[in-house]
Amino acid sequence: MSSLARGGGFRRPVNESGMSLLVVLILLIVVSLLGVAVMRSSGMQESMSANLRDRALAFQAAEAALRVAQEDVLGNPAIEDLQYGKTLAELNVSCAATGICDATTIPAPAAVWRTAPDGRSTYRIEYVGDAYAPKTGKSCSVDSMDYECRRPMFRITARGRSPGISEVFLQANVVSR
Repeated sequence: MSSLARGGGFRRPVNESGMSLLVVLILLIVVSLLGVAVMRSSGMQESMSANLRDRALAFQAAEAALRVAQEDVLGNPAIEDLQYGKTLAELNVSCAATGICDATTIPAPAAVWRTAPDGRSTYRIEYVGDAYAPKTGKSCSVDSMDYECRRPMFRITARGRSPGISEVFLQANVVSR
């Protein structure tokens, strides 16, 4: 008669006491922690790339506003009269109307921000005094400090915003033609 016929069944080995279950559970925990760490890392990389994109869009918007403001300065016929020693007040160039403010007056007027054509960026133009440069079509030398050779200089501050939360400021000095 076999041992099964006697009702004994199969015998379990004596030295197996659930050790493999414990090892598998520890490995499962380690793999789970590793998976969570990888998910957090990829989420952080995604947010960093989104921030970089937002900053690049804001920078491009500020740069576009800077170009628009430079064209406002270089293409403004009233500004050419500044070369002959006239002031913005004498030329009836009002800060509120034109957005060109006189930073040489004390106290300085409140800066007027103008909106660029893209709608996301703004800029302001401030007259900061005269620079010396040769005049086109006249006989002024570069070294001359002649009154005729003075040119108005402007500080342009451009602010660009992205659709996200980024904001970039750029500044440039422009000497009128």
